[in-house]
Amino acid sequence: MVQKVAPDVAEECLSIYRSAFRPLERLAPARQSLTDDEFRMEMEDERVLKFIAADKARQTVALGSMATDLSAVPWISPAYYEARFPEYFERGAIYYFGSLLVRSDRQGGPWATVLLTEMSKRVLADGAIAAFDCCAYNVSVLRLPELIATVGHRLGRVETMELDSQQYFAYLFSTL
Repeated sequence: MVQKVAPDVAEECLSIYRSAFRPLERLAPARQSLTDDEFRMEMEDERVLKFIAADKARQTVALGSMATDLSAVPWISPAYYEARFPEYFERGAIYYFGSLLVRSDRQGGPWATVLLTEMSKRVLADGAIAAFDCCAYNVSVLRLPELIATVGHRLGRVETMELDSQQYFAYLFSTL
């Protein structure tokens, strides 16, 4: 786990990030990823912990990120979390999982579980809450919430709460 990532490693991570999020561009109506500049800024932001896995050849194969300060996540409402979990908010103990990515040619192995285990250990050690958002594809196909719960249950007791959902609509108009 690191707070800042060296520029060369950040570029390796960016490549993994782009590859992982590219399919979602056509599967979800809202932007699911950071821009390249936003990603690079996050790699330097000390409020966001980075969990990086490398193989024996020192090639970066997986990345997980977790904001330990909700103000580092521009698309969420800290006021919501303050109202919903006041004791945790007051202690600064609400962490936001931003990404869990594995290089496309290394998926199906242990990497996501290894990183998620390390991230969850940090949440557990700090007596914190882990929160995150994901699109319907990540829920129903990749089953990301289930993976997080499964890993969490290996470490302790976990209660899953669905906080909200957002739906997108389109209206196709034509003349009468």
